[in-house]
Amino acid sequence: MKKNLLLSFILIQSLTLCAQEKIQIKLPPASPAASFIQELGNTTIKVNYNRPLTRDRKIFGELVPFDQIWRTGASNATQFSVSEDITFGENILKAGDYSLFSIPSKNEWTIIINTDTKLHGDSGYDEKKDIFRFKVPSEKANVFYETFTIEINDINTKGEAFLKLMWENTMIKIPIKSKDDDHIMALINQNLIIENKKEASLFFQAANYYYITKRNLKQAILWLLEAEKIELDNFNYPFLRQKIANEMNDYPVAIDAAKKALKNAEINKMKNQDGLKKQIADWEVLLKK
Repeated sequence: MKKNLLLSFILIQSLTLCAQEKIQIKLPPASPAASFIQELGNTTIKVNYNRPLTRDRKIFGELVPFDQIWRTGASNATQFSVSEDITFGENILKAGDYSLFSIPSKNEWTIIINTDTKLHGDSGYDEKKDIFRFKVPSEKANVFYETFTIEINDINTKGEAFLKLMWENTMIKIPIKSKDDDHIMALINQNLIIENKKEASLFFQAANYYYITKRNLKQAILWLLEAEKIELDNFNYPFLRQKIANEMNDYPVAIDAAKKALKNAEINKMKNQDGLKKQIADWEVLLKK
């Protein structure tokens, strides 16, 4: 009996303590944190920021006043890091860690890159620590963005892209570019134009880069012909030449290159060349029309 009474007392005490404990409800963050890493050419770009929500509020011109400094997000200042030098707008941004601020206006924004990465919002912002400022036009977004969004998109083969800032019905597009295209074009110019080197692999690499970046395709064809003279049995040189000639709608050159590629495939005992044979047949039909 005493044992039952003791157990009952303990149970009642436990229930009383539980009732006295405060219920904790963990609310979701008002401006959730976000980060992403994007390769642009051989450059790694990192962005860390917080994403405020619209929540039925008028954003630009009210919640975010026009013509005033803005952290370009929420909570801590937005951080922007690059592993190598890039072109940012029309400015050279050296490799390093930075903060991204802006001054929104009705028709254009002032974009600001600052060296202070430890700020909470714009509190303590010092204009003297700016690397540069420049203006970009604002655009009307095609869709409504409930959440403030930063992304790097529209990347092309030259290492060009846009850093996009989007919220509500507004979009800002900042052109950015890696230095890779400049470096590659400088190498091509130095080795093939200035020094006039006669290396098959250089001719091929230069032609391939011109092809993927949609540059002078006639020059690419000439480089491939030079490469084919040096390495007669190489399959890759005429194969690329037929792809480029096809894109130029130069079907006689495409047929010639494809037939040479097939011959080299036989010499090198390569299999599965049915696609090339069919392509040659299709081009020959086109020439008869």
